Formats: sequence, C-alpha cells, structure tokens
Amino acid sequence: MSVGLKAGLGPKVNAVGTMKTGVPLKVSLDGHVEEIETVSEAADFLQRWPIERRGHVYRSALNACSAAIAAQISQSDAMKVFTGFARVAGILVAGGGPATMLEQRAAQQPKQGRQMPK
Repeated sequence: MSVGLKAGLGPKVNAVGTMKTGVPLKVSLDGHVEEIETVSEAADFLQRWPIERRGHVYRSALNACSAAIAAQISQSDAMKVFTGFARVAGILVAGGGPATMLEQRAAQQPKQGRQMPK
C-alpha cells in the first residue's frame, strides 16, 4: 500500500522568497506606504533603502532576506528580522499586521524591569 497525497491535494509550491506571510506588513518610505508580503518584496524594498541610512540593522535584514531566498533560513524568520528593521527605522505603519498589533498592545502595558535608583 503506497502512502502519498492525492493529485491536486498536495501543498502549494511557491518559488523561494515568494511565499506570502498572511497579513501584509505596511512600511512607509518618503511618504509612500508599501505593503510587503514576501521575502522578495522585502529584499527589493531594502535595495531601495537610502544608502546614508544603511546601518547594522539594515545589513541584518538584507542578510536574512538573502538567506531565506537561498533557503538557508525560513521565510518566516527573515520576515521577523525585516519587521524588526522596519520598527527600528521608524517606518512601520500602524495597522500593518500582527507585529504592529502586538506593539500597540505592549505600549498599553506598564513597562517592566529594573527601576533606576533615584
């Protein structure tokens, strides 16, 4: 007895870097809002990022996208790194998916951690 998937019922195969992540991530560059849904779109956005604003967080995001496209890390992990880049760069648009919803919820919570001595 062979075990397998029936024709047409298998997982949907996408080209590397083109898997949609569900809710698009909204970012703003020069007043223009873009929706980033795939690692390839994130990498394209990073290629257009102003040279004078490219730092270590930018390089981490670009490296993560490149690694995901080369199938060295998951696309989900690369999108998490890109989301972190967008947050640090201040370009994440409110309502831009699960990450911003979590950030809004965290902003409503009291800060936890050590208190600085007075």
